[in-house]
Amino acid sequence: MNAHTTDLDRLRAEEAELERRLLEVREHRARLERRSRPRTPDGGRPLREIVLDLLGDAMVPLNSLLIANVLRPLQDRTIPSTRFGTLSNDEAKSFDSSRAKPVYLCHCLTHDQGQAVKRFWARSDWPLQNRIIGPMSGRLLFLEGAAWTIRLARAAHRKELVAANPETLNYVAADQARDAGLQVQRGMFPYDEWLKAIAELIGRHRAEDERTRIEAAETLATRLSERDLLFGARAPLVSLPGSKPGWVSADER
Repeated sequence: MNAHTTDLDRLRAEEAELERRLLEVREHRARLERRSRPRTPDGGRPLREIVLDLLGDAMVPLNSLLIANVLRPLQDRTIPSTRFGTLSNDEAKSFDSSRAKPVYLCHCLTHDQGQAVKRFWARSDWPLQNRIIGPMSGRLLFLEGAAWTIRLARAAHRKELVAANPETLNYVAADQARDAGLQVQRGMFPYDEWLKAIAELIGRHRAEDERTRIEAAETLATRLSERDLLFGARAPLVSLPGSKPGWVSADER
């Protein structure tokens, strides 16, 4: 056997060993990803826990539609629109029962009447002013939600977050950037540029919006019950907060 044949045999053996090790590494990685990836609806985590976690990550109220759009590529989970209505009813029933929970899923409240904006979700452990929607809050909450989606896509791209379908998550983020008024090029995902531009848009109106929400929170806290502060006033309130000292509910007129 000559040296050439010996070298070929050695290289083939090394190649086979490398392929075996590569297969082991891939299998180990797949096991870790399955453990890290949120479970699917079949036997998986309740939607309530998932939404609470998403809100805790975003730190701002989120729209039902955005939650559903993000959950598909993030966790490979499809949420029917009717499921959010059931979730809302379940939270209110849970509050009314004797089984108190440390934190509830709740809705944002209108700044002037304290009524629920059921498409926007929040957490009961947030300050009240963070759960109120003022005249400019809808646009700002959209921008905050867009920024959160872009950060998720960036984290998945950097392998800092396990996403079921990171490519689709990129396109969800791009749609949010486009709807925010930013220029989007197909196949290009300049996360940091998008985030900077959105931060500038938010900064233009954040202070004024925050003042309105703080003032409304001070008034609503004196007019609504603990339950209504979470799930919305059941009877409309009359007059704008702070517009006159005798701000009363319709039942008191």
